[in-house]
Amino acid sequence: MPDETSALLDEYGWAEREQVGPAEYADRYLRPAGRETAVSPIERFVYADRTTPAA
Repeated sequence: MPDETSALLDEYGWAEREQVGPAEYADRYLRPAGRETAVSPIERFVYADRTTPAA
């Protein structure tokens, strides 16, 4: 679930910085690149930073 993403990432040493759903993802990234690919309603884009050193 999108509202659980931040907690899940935190468990693995990552911090969520931004999350967008399918419509915003298509508007911001696909269409400007000239792609009209359909995006599934369950697709999400999450930008995260590593908060702890990798093992």
